[in-house]
Amino acid sequence: MGRSWPTDWAGKRVKRQTWYELVATVALAIGGVAGILAAVGAALIQPLSTAAAALCAILFLVPGLYIFGYARGLRARDVALAHTATFAISRGAFDLQDLASELSVSKDDAEKILQTAVREGHLRGRFDDRGRFITEASVAAEPDGARP
Repeated sequence: MGRSWPTDWAGKRVKRQTWYELVATVALAIGGVAGILAAVGAALIQPLSTAAAALCAILFLVPGLYIFGYARGLRARDVALAHTATFAISRGAFDLQDLASELSVSKDDAEKILQTAVREGHLRGRFDDRGRFITEASVAAEPDGARP
């Protein structure tokens, strides 16, 4: 049974990347406020308050930056998969080497990217007996791109 991601008010599934961006934004905001409180504590010569606020700032800023970086990676991944689907649909039939050249990756990586795009519903198609990928006319991608 697959993981179910939360929905928005209209009942549509919200992308995983959106949740990571939200969590990162909240963590960075809390870390920023704690940093300001640490500066105020230092200005008022309150060492215990300054230390506590600085610790909170670090505890929120470090994971916030990490999660934000992960969300950016998810965004880049979605862009690469969408570009792969657009390339495949525009060509209709192509060799993996053509896709590898388009994406500036190795042939093996291009095959993995294409398999991921097909598996996640960005496009449909099959390999023929000569090893060329042939896209189907109907594309299974959701219009808003909301995928887990």
